[in-house]
Amino acid sequence: MTAMKGQQIFLLDMMLDVLMLLLALRFAGRRPRPVRVLAAALLGALAAWLTVGMPQGARAALWLPTAAAMTAAADGGRGIRGILRGSALLLASAGLLGGMVQALLGATGSRGAALLLGAGAALCTAAAAFRARRSGLSMHTVRVVCRYRDRQATFEAMVDTGNCLRDYLTQRPVIVLPEERGRVCLALEEAALRPIFADTAGGRQMMWCLKPDTTHILEGGTEREVKAVLALSPGLGKDAPALLPAALLDEGT
Repeated sequence: MTAMKGQQIFLLDMMLDVLMLLLALRFAGRRPRPVRVLAAALLGALAAWLTVGMPQGARAALWLPTAAAMTAAADGGRGIRGILRGSALLLASAGLLGGMVQALLGATGSRGAALLLGAGAALCTAAAAFRARRSGLSMHTVRVVCRYRDRQATFEAMVDTGNCLRDYLTQRPVIVLPEERGRVCLALEEAALRPIFADTAGGRQMMWCLKPDTTHILEGGTEREVKAVLALSPGLGKDAPALLPAALLDEGT
């Protein structure tokens, strides 16, 4: 009977470790790999079994090394900083899951119900974290049509909330386009261009710019004209998307 109870506790520890690892990996934006997660959970359950009977202080001192070992097993190859960050997320997930189970135990009065409901809540939290991260990383793109004299350039642009650049002469928002593509599409002459300066992650950069005759944004089946300046960036690759200031989406004709 004692051996059976010990096995049940071991399996319960493994289940809770799996849930904690799923939460931590989702919070970190990492993809769970089932075999690695199970191996890491087994490692955590073994550590819990081996430390039974140890003083509370000694067990607490082993939390971080155990979390680091579990993180390395579940998501190896991330380096020391990645493992330390993953360990912190794993310990935070353990606290979150433990708090949920304790609250549900107080509400239901049943340990089994608290564990089942806590497991469901943990899975829902992990799924919500994954969806939120994927949504935050998704690109919002629009199609832009710029006309200058008798030439027209049509290109995809990524809406960039960090692009707050404005032309100092016209005070219009600036769309940043790869220089090579802009020169070819609009057959630009040097006389039509003037310099503009922007502060970027790589330092202060000079770009050539011009004011198109018209600029239209096509989004969701609608087309509207906006007032913008086009800057040609030598730092963007030929096939890179243009960077459209988010402010232009709120601007109409």
